[in-house]
Amino acid sequence: MKVGLDELDLSLIEILQKDSSTPSVKIAEMLKVTEGTVRNRVRTLRRLGIIRKFTVAVDPMALGKTNVAFILLNPFPGRLQEVAKRLATIDAIDEVHETHTYGDLLLKVRAKSTSELADIIASRIKMVPGVAGTQVISVLNVWKDA
Repeated sequence: MKVGLDELDLSLIEILQKDSSTPSVKIAEMLKVTEGTVRNRVRTLRRLGIIRKFTVAVDPMALGKTNVAFILLNPFPGRLQEVAKRLATIDAIDEVHETHTYGDLLLKVRAKSTSELADIIASRIKMVPGVAGTQVISVLNVWKDA
């Protein structure tokens, strides 16, 4: 859906992306508008689906999820969408992307240990009906993680 966003909307979104807990009063001061304008804009952006949700970003390393892997996954022909939707419901998988490379899907998975990672791959990912094969790329160091 293409929606005409103005500079105020874009600035508001940028502020909320950095810290969604920023009070409306403070945002209004930053943007030199009224608090009511900020609240109305946020309400409209939510209604249009541009702002999907407000959430908290947690450092996975602080939660002990120090093992990161990317998985290139090939579904059987004609099953890509079905497999992607099933994989997207697995909590242990952070991201699911369709690609056009060696694998049709690229997954990002985090785990507390290599054995937990192995278990996620063997008992959860590979058990999804329609998965033809996987290739695991273990991450050695993380230099930037949004």
